[in-house]
Amino acid sequence: MKIVKSPLILHDFFVIDAKYKFNDPENKKINIRKIFDSYELDFDFIAKEQESGESFLFTKISINDIDNPLPGYVIFIEGVSIFSFSKNSKLSEKEKSDYIYVSGLSIAINNLRTYISNMTSYYPFGKLQLPAIDVAALHADKSKMMKKKSRD
Repeated sequence: MKIVKSPLILHDFFVIDAKYKFNDPENKKINIRKIFDSYELDFDFIAKEQESGESFLFTKISINDIDNPLPGYVIFIEGVSIFSFSKNSKLSEKEKSDYIYVSGLSIAINNLRTYISNMTSYYPFGKLQLPAIDVAALHADKSKMMKKKSRD
């Protein structure tokens, strides 16, 4: 099957903030896989178009970063993905937004996933894998939140 390139171009991804803490289980016998599955995840994102025409998609994720965290890892990471569109693409503003908030967001999440997996492979409980994330649900939740904010 021939691959058709997307008009969305990823130029780079950077981690702009990262925090890590190890929450010691204090010699309790625990099933770390079960604990990992119980971690509370909080995710947020926003895109900002630059004068250059590039779009910066900022993403951040908090893992087990709550008042009373479970044993293991407490992690916060913020990244930025830099996108543009191919010169010969003829896209409406709506289509560009859809590309950023669907394809771009999926790419950004995968970059965060890879970073977290690589980073935690050196930590005491080993590699933490982010679960598959429903991007459509994230986008819908963000849209609701933005509409509510604009009414307040």
